[in-house]
Amino acid sequence: AIEVVLALAVVLHMWSAISLARRASAARPVKYQAKKKSHAQGYATHTMRWGGVIIALYIVWHLLDMTFLVVNPAGRDATPYERLVEGFAPSNWYVTLFYVVAVVLVGLHLRHGIWSAFQTLGLRNPRNNAALRALAGAIGVVITVGFLSVPLAVTLGWVS
Repeated sequence: AIEVVLALAVVLHMWSAISLARRASAARPVKYQAKKKSHAQGYATHTMRWGGVIIALYIVWHLLDMTFLVVNPAGRDATPYERLVEGFAPSNWYVTLFYVVAVVLVGLHLRHGIWSAFQTLGLRNPRNNAALRALAGAIGVVITVGFLSVPLAVTLGWVS
């Protein structure tokens, strides 16, 4: 049931992002002449769209690897631990690299989402702006480091 809810949440999130992008494009079909740098043109704007695509590909890979066991080199008969160790073995460094890139993008995506939630909920003001940005960044970093610790430990040979 939890996996169904998560899948539905991801699909709704993607639908929301696509529909908002289309509405924004329709509202201003002609680009601005001036090349004014705004807050909306920072890393978040440039990483959200393509980062989201990479994250979606990662989710598909992760499900095929760890849930449906279609692409895991250890096979269906292995224990979850054996599948994890075999999947992130040093010989499969390219899988770990893809995982690292995707999880870093998840962290950036999460940082932006948390910051946007603070702003949307009206919690941000000039007095607490820096603290809320730091909190959003810290949450993104902690989750990213946590999710990267296991595959990197396996790839680096600390877990076998």
